[in-house]
Amino acid sequence: MPDVDCVVVNRDGGDALFRALASLTAQTGVDLSIVVVDNASSAAERSRLARDAPFARILPLSANRGFAGAANEGIAQGRARFVLLVNNDAVLSPDYAARLAARLSLDERLAGVQGLVTTSDGSRIDSAGLAWNERGEALPALAGQDPARAPADPFEVAGVSATAALYRREALAAVAPDGDVFAPAFFAYYEDVDLSLRLARGGWRFVCEPAAVARHEGSRTGRRTPVRRALWTCRNRWRTLFRNFDARWLAGRLGHLLRADLAHARQLGWRGILLPLVVWPALPILAFRARPAGGLLLNWPEVSPRGLRMHG
Repeated sequence: MPDVDCVVVNRDGGDALFRALASLTAQTGVDLSIVVVDNASSAAERSRLARDAPFARILPLSANRGFAGAANEGIAQGRARFVLLVNNDAVLSPDYAARLAARLSLDERLAGVQGLVTTSDGSRIDSAGLAWNERGEALPALAGQDPARAPADPFEVAGVSATAALYRREALAAVAPDGDVFAPAFFAYYEDVDLSLRLARGGWRFVCEPAAVARHEGSRTGRRTPVRRALWTCRNRWRTLFRNFDARWLAGRLGHLLRADLAHARQLGWRGILLPLVVWPALPILAFRARPAGGLLLNWPEVSPRGLRMHG
């Protein structure tokens, strides 16, 4: 059976966390080890973990390091060929990890695979991978659609969501020689988008395996602080763009990029004014700190019937 290291990042996930862990212990066809990286949850949550999750290794952090920093800690704990990242509010079908591992084993060009992630009631697709729009936003592929209308066969995507994705450790090591798979500065949101772009720039590819199904409650942690979540998402989207796309090419599309922020600001109501006021003045600093390496992109990643097209 394939060796798989599973990393679950948690911060006061409550019952949802233990439903996720129960689905992980029920995985078949893989040799799965589980580490829960706890981002300074409450004492009650940590006591419950110690009592009710003896099958998992618990890695308690003294401070909340966000998804990026905590996931890096968990990934560093293992040595298995494959690394499974699972949100603390995602429930996997029993064959989920095995199906993804089989897909990675069949194609050495693949860096990551995810299944068909639906809403918690299974009525709609939450994510089938990553896709890009003309405003420079990474969006969940097929989001909102009826799962019955999803392709029956595996299909290529522009990247995978760390909600429930299996990565090839060799690929992660290739883009993270210092050990930080996710850039710690992201803290939370868009860190998996940035990782997918870095992997794609290195020649790696991604697939959605629709026969593997997971259910996702959806940003359990982020719902507690919607304004902060919006600020992080906005900031990290720009950070991702500056790290992976040619600056002059981005400048030519600046109007589209700014309109994406304004659209999100309107969704927040009067509090949305914080997005442009806080993030836009910081854009020159974010661009300077990005210091991107070569092989920058000159177009949004696009999946065609012939595969992924990456210009630049």
